[in-house]
Amino acid sequence: MDKHRGTLDKKTLGNLRLVMSLFSDAVANPDIPIDGLADYLKFYQLPLATNNLQVIAGTTEDDATVVMAWRPAISRGVVIVVHGYTDHIGLYGHLIRDLLSRQLTVVCFDAQGHGLSSGAPCSISHFSEYADRLTNIVTLAQRHFEGPLHGIGQSMGGAVLIKHLINHNTARSYPFATLNLLAPLLQPLNWKRNRRLYYLSRWFLKSIKRVFRASSWDKEFLDFVRTQDPLQPTRLPIDWVGAMNQWILEFKNTGKNNYPLNIIQGDHDKTLDWIYNLEQFKQHLPSISVTMIERGNHHLVNESEPLRAKIFAALRL
Repeated sequence: MDKHRGTLDKKTLGNLRLVMSLFSDAVANPDIPIDGLADYLKFYQLPLATNNLQVIAGTTEDDATVVMAWRPAISRGVVIVVHGYTDHIGLYGHLIRDLLSRQLTVVCFDAQGHGLSSGAPCSISHFSEYADRLTNIVTLAQRHFEGPLHGIGQSMGGAVLIKHLINHNTARSYPFATLNLLAPLLQPLNWKRNRRLYYLSRWFLKSIKRVFRASSWDKEFLDFVRTQDPLQPTRLPIDWVGAMNQWILEFKNTGKNNYPLNIIQGDHDKTLDWIYNLEQFKQHLPSISVTMIERGNHHLVNESEPLRAKIFAALRL
């Protein structure tokens, strides 16, 4: 373990969540210290507050979602980051620092059942619940921060942004100026076989043991997730697989949407059936642009540094 991180356990993390105030109150009083937040930021190697950078942390009004924001002294816009499955805010330090270097305010949140947010671990009945939660975060960001709003989603986060887009009520103005999707989730690799297993097992299995796959070329990141991160689940609920199955079917049956999404995809992704997925995206989202990352694996936000530089350079903000 990196000695510079310090230590952190589930009890300390639980206490951190309990002492958080409403995010709206934290925005109004950003200098009031939150017991345990500095240790959290240090452990996950996230940016600390400085004279030119505010770090704001709190919960939504229903006390279900933990939200954190980094606001530079001079900001030219806002980015909402939507994380991937089993991920949480703490794993997105590389992206947060890149966005801050562009003078952008960064808003991150832990999806339900992830990170510090409430809910059954990594469980969901339908992806619309993720999209509804995103709608609440959009409202929060628009209320408290100025400038154009951008969205970035990794894997499941990309699917959530797509679902939020296709569900959008066209009578209202669409909130995002740009959408960047990194290895967005649609159909995972070997899905036909695994879908059969899901249908056979869903009646008598509630969860399965998690297999930690090599989703990045960054060995330090993989080791941290497998052995050091107290917020990582060791079992995965079957109901989430059912929700993903619903999402796949829903997307295949959706009409065309001409919003110009920016998709960034690695050609060594062993998590997704990415060739098939890109075909589906191009069919239903004909105005997308696609940047392929040679040797890029699945967890693009946490790829090895040389690849990560290319990935972040492909963001359109």
